[in-house]
Amino acid sequence: MSLDWVSATAELRLSGNCTLDLGRGCVLPVRWSDAPLEEARDFVLIDRPERLEVLARLEEYSHLRALLGEECLNYAFQRRLQIRSWLSQGVYVFGAYKVGTRIARQARAAGITVLGFLDNDRAKDGQVIDGLQVRHPSTVALNGAGVIVASGRHGNAIQKQLREMSTACCINMHEFRYALGLPHCAEEDFGQFVLAPRQDVYRFISAFLRLDDERSRQVFDGLVGMRTRLSIELAEGIRSPHDEEYFDRDFVSPQQARRFVDAGSFDGDTLRRLERHFGSVEQAWLFEPELPAYYQALSHFAERENVWLFNMGLDEVASRARYQAELSFDAIGELDGPISAGVPSYVQGVPLDRLLPSDAKVGLFKLDIEGMEARALRGARATIRRDRPTLAVCAYHRADDYWRLIDEVLAIRPDYRIAIRQYADFLADATLYFY
Repeated sequence: MSLDWVSATAELRLSGNCTLDLGRGCVLPVRWSDAPLEEARDFVLIDRPERLEVLARLEEYSHLRALLGEECLNYAFQRRLQIRSWLSQGVYVFGAYKVGTRIARQARAAGITVLGFLDNDRAKDGQVIDGLQVRHPSTVALNGAGVIVASGRHGNAIQKQLREMSTACCINMHEFRYALGLPHCAEEDFGQFVLAPRQDVYRFISAFLRLDDERSRQVFDGLVGMRTRLSIELAEGIRSPHDEEYFDRDFVSPQQARRFVDAGSFDGDTLRRLERHFGSVEQAWLFEPELPAYYQALSHFAERENVWLFNMGLDEVASRARYQAELSFDAIGELDGPISAGVPSYVQGVPLDRLLPSDAKVGLFKLDIEGMEARALRGARATIRRDRPTLAVCAYHRADDYWRLIDEVLAIRPDYRIAIRQYADFLADATLYFY
């Protein structure tokens, strides 16, 4: 490197700008600024001297470093053609549950022949789901067959199993969605998740530099690789235990967990996990707009005076939106209740600040609300400024979540520290922590 980080720091403080030579013909423009990451269009933004020291080690983070080369997406482009060829010959879907059901429906809607489900649960062998038979993989000749691995938590284990028992052509969910241009969460085309790190390279690198611990930097680098290389294997080195999602003890204390706001509470599953980790809450506010899940949560918590349930979502302003059944976590209608998941309805959105009392003293605020996280944060400005709760914000619904959500939070309170953790074998279940 022709300019070390100490010299670069001095130059930045004098002029506000410098250029780092990263070697191999790569020169990186850097600007000294605490501006929002939105402004990182033509420069990498540095807001503290120690960030520059990390940037000087960018070679250690191979997937971020690769974003600076024109060829970083070549593998994804080539892999897409191969996957399309496999899909055209018909495929099995491994995973006869929520994720697998959704994947099978998407494949059939795209005109792909789905040959059936595979599942390791022998109790499912012979069952029929959506007109497709479920088979144990040991009973099917899979040599050369295409198999979509439809599991968020066990994808790598399933791929290993298939490769040991057959020559099946494994297709992970990233590859499947990218090959067909399918939606992913709030984005209409999964391709945007693949392209965004390269298109907004300075914003992504600037977001990486805002992270405050080395584990987060490793996770961020791995997540970029999962996107640009359509990988799930990279999750093996960066994944945290799924049961710690939203309340990693590195960022959430037992005291904070006692006063909990859950935006996107589903049937109350997160509150139940939180109480297994930290004991009973002192007060919890649960927000769930889907009626079947809301009624299920009521059946668990209605008799607890310290758990308040709201059949609504969080937003920046009062709002109403048509319910999108395709975003439902209850994809196979397993929840019991008086309202069917297929009933058309509306979702009401409200600002958190209008509902909580001024003495609420929120300690932990979790947001998993299908791409509405930024708006909900803006609707909770007063609560966040007053209480400074730890924020656990899902960062996988939109392609720009890694940097845009940082901007949203720091615009409210710039004194937060920032971390990121990953809890699954695919891009869902990445959480930004502000603590």
